[in-house]
Amino acid sequence: MLQRFSVITPTWLNRASCYTGSVGPVGRDFRYRFQQDGENRQIKAAVYSRLCYERAADVQERTFPWDEEGIARMRQWLQESYETFCRREGIPEEAE
Repeated sequence: MLQRFSVITPTWLNRASCYTGSVGPVGRDFRYRFQQDGENRQIKAAVYSRLCYERAADVQERTFPWDEEGIARMRQWLQESYETFCRREGIPEEAE
């Protein structure tokens, strides 16, 4: 699992109500976004590529419980989505 995904915990997610990040070569990068739903104790996660979240045509979203088990499932989904993206784009997976 990528280092940047493995460090995500329920506490780590307190750093911002909306968090974005990316990995990969510029212009062909895998992007992700987390949006807090504190009222329902959930995190809405999205993965997409190349463009900003608002303009990307390939956005995939999932909602996870904001607890240890839910965030573990989210990390796994991020990793699987990243691996699928790399295979599709012919990009070697980064070893961080």
